[in-house]
Amino acid sequence: MFFSQNKQFVEILRDSASKLIVVDFYSQTYPPCALVDRILAQLVNQYPNVGFYKVDIHRFPEVAEQCRITATPTIQFYSRGRNINEVRGANQKAIVDAINSALSSSGSEGQSAYGVVGHIDLTSVVLKTQSECLNQNDSKPLENVFAKNDSVLESDVDEQMVLHIAFNQPIKLHSIMLKAPLENAPKNIKIYANRTDIGFDDADSAEPTQEIEMTEQMYKDGGVVNLRYVRFQNVNSVSIFVVDNLGDEDVTAITQLAFIGTAVNTANMSDIKQNEHDHDH
Repeated sequence: MFFSQNKQFVEILRDSASKLIVVDFYSQTYPPCALVDRILAQLVNQYPNVGFYKVDIHRFPEVAEQCRITATPTIQFYSRGRNINEVRGANQKAIVDAINSALSSSGSEGQSAYGVVGHIDLTSVVLKTQSECLNQNDSKPLENVFAKNDSVLESDVDEQMVLHIAFNQPIKLHSIMLKAPLENAPKNIKIYANRTDIGFDDADSAEPTQEIEMTEQMYKDGGVVNLRYVRFQNVNSVSIFVVDNLGDEDVTAITQLAFIGTAVNTANMSDIKQNEHDHDH
């Protein structure tokens, strides 16, 4: 699917539901914009839970007009889909103050997901249409684990499953969270980072990025498992091999699966990509 310019910007604003978004509107012909670019490049590492984007106003005049940009550089700050602040000019202190003010007012400095402080629930960056589960009961499919209701993912012919999860941008994965009915809850799990080719035969021989043995108490305590963070620093996809379940049942079930961490914001510093197909007509 090819997105129009405005729809791409709407997708960016959707991310502001879970984190602060900073958008730099710039012109390649105006020198102060290059200074802002260097300032924001430094802030990417300082604020790992903030999303940074750049918009060239000459390539995207519709977006600039929609956001009422009358001068460059202009930096806008979005939270929960709303423009909450704006800084004009290459003023590093004003930019940093605006970020800190936004984080303080939203409580994001101490944000947490499922009790993991400093990280967020990354469900919003899961590419559900490009994710799949091998050996799923098609009436109780993978998409149910992201629904946050009583729906369930179940295995089909036996207790094993292989889940392939794709993300729409690189992430740093700190933890996973599993909820499941205890008798059918996954027990032994193998996780593979950036391995989309894992099947049941491969899972027996391939070296996993991490192995986990879940216990009943772990599920009762919330189901959060910390990963070896250093091994999950630039993750585009994960494959999860569920070997068995706690009750030695024929069916394994999962009611919720969450990925906890941060987005790799260096990817967000690139321009919004203009759709070349828009110029073919």
